[in-house]
Amino acid sequence: MKGIVHAGIAVKDLSVSIPFYRDVLGLELIKEEEVRKTRGEKLSVPGAVIQICVFRIPNTDTEIELIEYKYPPPMFNYGVPVNIPGQVHIAFKVNNIEEKIKQMKKAGVAFCSENYDVIKDGPLKGWKWIYFKDPDGTNLELIEEVD
Repeated sequence: MKGIVHAGIAVKDLSVSIPFYRDVLGLELIKEEEVRKTRGEKLSVPGAVIQICVFRIPNTDTEIELIEYKYPPPMFNYGVPVNIPGQVHIAFKVNNIEEKIKQMKKAGVAFCSENYDVIKDGPLKGWKWIYFKDPDGTNLELIEEVD
C-alpha cells in the first residue's frame, strides 16, 4: 500500500449533499460527472444508474467522492449507527474546533454529543474531537490536534 486516493460516500441526493460538503464543511468541488449507467456491475449493484462528484480538502491532495445511486433506490433512509460492522467514518482536521462547531450548528448540523471530548492521555493527549452527521446520517468527525 502507498496511501489512500479518496474516500467514497453513498448519498441520497447530491443536490442536498453538495451544498453541505462545499458550503458547510468548506471542501472544494473539483468534479461533477454526468449520470452514468455503465458502472453497476463493477460496483456490485447490477443495473445501477449513478452520479458522482469529487471534493478536495483545500490545500491537500485528499479527496472525498460522493455517489448518488439514481437507481436502484437506497435500502435505508438514514445512515447506519457507527457500531454496525463495515461502517466507516471520516475525520476532518480543523484549526479551531469550537469555531467550526459553532459555524456548523448555525447551519443546522446534527452533532452526536453536545460538546467535544478531549483525549486525556497517550500520544494524542489534548486532541479534541466530536462526531457529527451529514444530511444522510453518515458518521463524520472533527479533530483539533494539539501539540
